[in-house]
Amino acid sequence: MIKNLQDFLAGLLFVALGIGFGWAASRHVLGSADNMGPGYVPLLLGLLLGVLGLLIVFKALTFEALGSGRVRHWGLGALLRLLGGLLWLALCSGPAQWPWVGAWFAGWPTLGLVAGVVGLVFAVAPGEPGGTGGRVWLWSFGLAALVCAVWAGPLGLDVPLWPKRAGL
Repeated sequence: MIKNLQDFLAGLLFVALGIGFGWAASRHVLGSADNMGPGYVPLLLGLLLGVLGLLIVFKALTFEALGSGRVRHWGLGALLRLLGGLLWLALCSGPAQWPWVGAWFAGWPTLGLVAGVVGLVFAVAPGEPGGTGGRVWLWSFGLAALVCAVWAGPLGLDVPLWPKRAGL
């Protein structure tokens, strides 16, 4: 019998994420401990996450929780805002960053990392910019500017910062 539903669901989520990471890592070359391939560390982290999930599930099945461990609030609105913001960020990075979707998005314009991160901040940050969440907005945009600066500067990754048309 489940004695703590919150921990049980969190443990199942960790087990599912661990299995997913392990499966994705197994598609890469693993190598050995002295000559690691690109899938070695993600596989180990996936295994650790799965074991942590199993321990949390065991705890949820054996130990009683204060307040019966019920899930009071799912936070579905915040989850949907986060997923929408991440989808916006992926769309702004351009179709060259996700070739697995095929030619369907070939003509999609690249809006750039700046537009993607700003859209993500607007989707996720709570409240009005001038309201009680003003400090959160300030820190969010500061962090977004830092991410864009590091992305373009020292890392030099291949995602454009500013908008450009596809095919140009």
